[in-house]
Amino acid sequence: MAIPERYNTGYNIGVGGAVVRDGRLLFVRRASRRGRGNWQVPGGFIEPDETIEEAVVREVAEEAGVEAEVQGVLGVRSRFDADSGNSLYVVLLLRGLTPEPTPDLREVDRAVYLSLDEIRALDPLPQTNWEVAQSALSPEPRLLKPQTVSNQRGAVFTLFVGRGP
Repeated sequence: MAIPERYNTGYNIGVGGAVVRDGRLLFVRRASRRGRGNWQVPGGFIEPDETIEEAVVREVAEEAGVEAEVQGVLGVRSRFDADSGNSLYVVLLLRGLTPEPTPDLREVDRAVYLSLDEIRALDPLPQTNWEVAQSALSPEPRLLKPQTVSNQRGAVFTLFVGRGP
C-alpha cells in the first residue's frame, strides 16, 4: 500500500505508540508500505482533524486492536531527505488496556507484547525501534507529560513538558 498523497507534501507528522502492559512492549510486523517485514511500535500519520493523542490511540487500535491511554511523550525523531522532505515522528508512551492484541491483517500481520530480550532477537529490527524499546521498558522512562493549558484568549490545548525530580 502506497503512502496516501496527502502525506507527500514535503512535510508530515507521524506518531508511534509505545504501548506497555505488564512489563512488555507492543510490537507489530509491517505487512504493507515501506518497511514490509519490519518489527516496530504501531503508528502512522496524524490526520488534520485530530490531536497527537487521538492519532496515536487511533493508530494503536486500528493496527493492533489495543485500547490504550497516553502517558507522555517518550521521544521525537526528526528526518530530512532531499527527495521526500521533512518528517517528524513523535513516540508516545501508552498504558495498554487490552490484554491480547489483534493485528488488522492489512497494515500489520503480527501484533504481540514482547520483553526486551524478545525484541532484541527480532529480525529485522530498525535501530529507532530498538532505542524506543529500551526507553519504554526502562524502570523509570523519562517523559514529557501532558498538561492542559490555555492561552490569553481561553483556547485550551495540551502542552507536553518535562518536570524535574
